[in-house]
Amino acid sequence: MRRRGLLAGGAAMLLAEAAAAAPAGLDFRVLRGGSPVGTHSVRFREAAGLLEALSEVRIEVKLMGFTVFRYHHLTTEGWRGGRLVALTSRLAKNGTTTVCEARAAEAGLVLRGPEGEVRMPAAAAPLTWWRQATLRPGVPLFDPRKGIAVDPELRITPAGGGTRVVLVGGEGADVLYDGAGTWVGFATTGEDGSAVRYDRA
Repeated sequence: MRRRGLLAGGAAMLLAEAAAAAPAGLDFRVLRGGSPVGTHSVRFREAAGLLEALSEVRIEVKLMGFTVFRYHHLTTEGWRGGRLVALTSRLAKNGTTTVCEARAAEAGLVLRGPEGEVRMPAAAAPLTWWRQATLRPGVPLFDPRKGIAVDPELRITPAGGGTRVVLVGGEGADVLYDGAGTWVGFATTGEDGSAVRYDRA
C-alpha cells in the first residue's frame, strides 16, 4: 500500500508539473471597424513532452438585427520539441464547412485539405499567431484553413519592449508580441475591406 501511495503521489506530481509548464491561456475580443463581433481564445495543455494548443475563433456580424456573416474556426495543434506533429482544423463559414489535417511523416509534414494533399518540410508551421517562433525567416508556413503553403514577406521590428511582425502578401497581418514572446495584439483586413483588430480580453 505504501509503495502504491508513493507511485500515485509521484504520478500526481508529474501531472501537476506538466500542467504548470503549459503556457497561460489567451483571450481576445475581435473588433470590426471598432465594434465587437467575436472572440479568439487559445488554451494549452502539456503532458509527456507534447504541447497541445486549442484555438477557437467565433465571429458573428449582424446588420439590422440579421446575421450576415458567421465564422467558427477550431484548430488543435500538437507540438513536440519545437516541431508540429499534428494539426486538425475545422472551419464553418456561412454554412460551409472545410477541414484540414496535418501529420508529421518521415519526410516532413503532410497536409490534407480542401485542395488535396500537400507535402511540406518538417519545420513547417501554421499561421495560428500564438507562437512567435513560427514567424521568423526560414520557417515554411501554411494556412491551416485551406491546407496550402503560403510565403508572405515578414517585416520584423522591435515594438514597445516586444516584437512586431507584419506579414505582407495574401490577406496580410500585423502581429504583436510582448517581451516574453506572448501574443498580445493582432490586426488585419476583413474580406469586405473592413479593419479587424484584436484587443486582449
